[in-house]
Amino acid sequence: MLEPDGGVGLEASARIRHRTAGRVDAVVLAWCRWYTADLPDDLAAERRAELASDLFEEREHTGARATGSILWRTVRGIPADLAWRGARLRGAAVGTPRGTFPLAMPALAHLAAIALVAWGGFIVWRIARSVITGDWHGAADVAELSVVGLLLALVGSWLLVVARRRGFAGLVLAVAAYLLIRFGTYALMETSVSFTEFFSTSTAQMVLLNRVATGAAVLFFLSMAAWWTSPKADAESEKAAAESDEAS
Repeated sequence: MLEPDGGVGLEASARIRHRTAGRVDAVVLAWCRWYTADLPDDLAAERRAELASDLFEEREHTGARATGSILWRTVRGIPADLAWRGARLRGAAVGTPRGTFPLAMPALAHLAAIALVAWGGFIVWRIARSVITGDWHGAADVAELSVVGLLLALVGSWLLVVARRRGFAGLVLAVAAYLLIRFGTYALMETSVSFTEFFSTSTAQMVLLNRVATGAAVLFFLSMAAWWTSPKADAESEKAAAESDEAS
């Protein structure tokens, strides 16, 4: 017979295992929702339902050992999930109007956001180091705008992960790109002697390069905002048109 304390310990252990299993399942389902967010509704719903069924069956047959198995299978299956997503996107893109974005563009938005955060972090770190050592002689607004740009890049990168906020994320990242590239370049010039010398010898070329890079980054993120916003707008307009037809 179990002692009372032993029984309580087993119950507490069972509750901990149950909470852990729930968290693992929530993470797995969130991953599935994320990589199916841009797919047609029927494909996304079918994939999510299939995964939920697999999780249920795994826990029914495996029991307490299911949590580790589910977590390992999820990590191991990430490449396969992304390959499945790419195949479905290619299938959905067949017959789309000419001029539609290449399928790799949304994925590039994530990489561009990471690069923008890295650039902003580097700029702010250089500014902070120069301020601490007393070597900063640049304008205060350049430093402040660089910091604001980094904060916006971090917020935009986080919103980019949330499927329903990606359109707004593109707008936030466009503003962040303008601040970090346009003003971050000048902030870097104030913290680097070699960069300042190079800028002074090729001023016209550097100014042109700065403006082109800024414009390209801003247009890219604005295009991504339009890419993620337009399907929702189209769906809403189609729904409104269908309701209008039914009413008439």
